Amino acid sequence: MRNALAIVRCVPFAIFLFVAITGAIVALVGGAVGSVEVLEFGKLAAGLGAVAFFGWLLLPALLSAL
Repeated sequence: MRNALAIVRCVPFAIFLFVAITGAIVALVGGAVGSVEVLEFGKLAAGLGAVAFFGWLLLPALLSAL
């Protein structure tokens, strides 16, 4: 049971980190190719992935402060 709870707690970190890194790579490729739409989508994905990653990281601290 503890392993299942650990997986549920850690999987969002992996997903959000993957989205942030993939978004950064997409933005880099979009900038290199010159596609503004791909660049903006990559920036959006990287930003949201990073915000979600750190939000999930700080969520236990915020909940314990309440």
